[in-house]
Amino acid sequence: MSVTVKQVYDAALVLIDEVLENGNIVADQPKYYQSKSLSILTSLQAELLPVTVEPVILKDLSDQLLLTNRICLTVLPYGLAAHLLIQDDPNSASFYNARFEELKKKTATTIIPITDIYNVAGGMK
Repeated sequence: MSVTVKQVYDAALVLIDEVLENGNIVADQPKYYQSKSLSILTSLQAELLPVTVEPVILKDLSDQLLLTNRICLTVLPYGLAAHLLIQDDPNSASFYNARFEELKKKTATTIIPITDIYNVAGGMK
């Protein structure tokens, strides 16, 4: 089962301390954050997908992400938190963005064989 936008959204809100002690989301912020989160996560997902996978536009919090669960749960919340706070708290946004970039570099990459359609390598001796 793939991770949903809502799961990443909730994790980001926990990071930026928009959750009450009982676990509920703070009542005055979610609509503002929700309206931005779908387009932000669409962009972040496209950035992290292999070039061979076509990104999709996320339209609802129940949409499933195309990335691995590990990337969705460890990397995306930091990227989303950074973007949500960029106007209101640039210092925290900078911290979350640095963490996002650090974790992004640790993600496993897939090696895709290159097809030499012009026979460039074959002509070298």
